[in-house]
Amino acid sequence: MVSLFSKFTDGDWIESKDQANTGIRLIQTGNIGITEFINKFGNEKWISEETFKKLNCEEIFPGDIIISRLPDPAGRACILPKLDTRMITAVDCTIARTSREASAEFIVQYLSTQTYFKYVQSCLAGGTRQRISRKNLANFNVSIPTEINEQKQIGFFFKQLDTLIALHQRKPNTPFS
Repeated sequence: MVSLFSKFTDGDWIESKDQANTGIRLIQTGNIGITEFINKFGNEKWISEETFKKLNCEEIFPGDIIISRLPDPAGRACILPKLDTRMITAVDCTIARTSREASAEFIVQYLSTQTYFKYVQSCLAGGTRQRISRKNLANFNVSIPTEINEQKQIGFFFKQLDTLIALHQRKPNTPFS
């Protein structure tokens, strides 16, 4: 999988003592759903510009794929949306910035398949908090069309299908007459 990315690295080690009330947004595993970003309004975490520089943090950008290495489920991924603020991510997340030959939309959809989650499950390790290593994520083979436009069309199709399913599931139950 790593060959599809211009950057494939883990986020930053940010402890509670490093956090601030404002500054640069810290994206955590709880913000990552399966193919969707979960913006927890009122529960955002931040670090100061000073801490960003001191810890030599890796800035993330809209369009980057963020992969949670922790359950539930481990390996879930989303595309980082535009949040109108600078951002970093936590160490238990992998930053995957696609190369010019790969579509983020296609890859995120591929990373929501049963085959992928079965692979991730087989790689989990650790004591009380199981996780998949970045190395094991990198070893997952993504079958990808060679044409970027085809990747984008497939990714868009499945994103639209996900949206339709989500809307249908949120629809209130109405009794039939």
